[in-house]
Amino acid sequence: MKRHWTALLAIVASAIIYSLLLKFIPGTFTWFLTFIWMVMLLVIGHFMSPHSKANNRWLGKVVIAIIVVFIFGFQLNILQVPEFRQLLGTVGITGGFLDLLLLYCGWAFFQV
Repeated sequence: MKRHWTALLAIVASAIIYSLLLKFIPGTFTWFLTFIWMVMLLVIGHFMSPHSKANNRWLGKVVIAIIVVFIFGFQLNILQVPEFRQLLGTVGITGGFLDLLLLYCGWAFFQV
């Protein structure tokens, strides 16, 4: 199966799983739904990357992992870094664009 079909299946499966979670998880656990949403974006980004040999470019992976941690903390209101919030607001990365950045990080982690 070509890699783009697995990415499409990952998107469809994520949509089904997320809609089921919305039905069964009570409204008091919105932080959990946000966490699941962000993990799904990273997984879809992984499925969008082509298979390649393992590499050892650890510095790029560390930078991407730090960005992902900041985004998770920002979205879940756990990690409050005013400079990071201001940087995202200045660049215009809010809402849906933040989700796209998370999707890109999932893809780029396996490219670097």
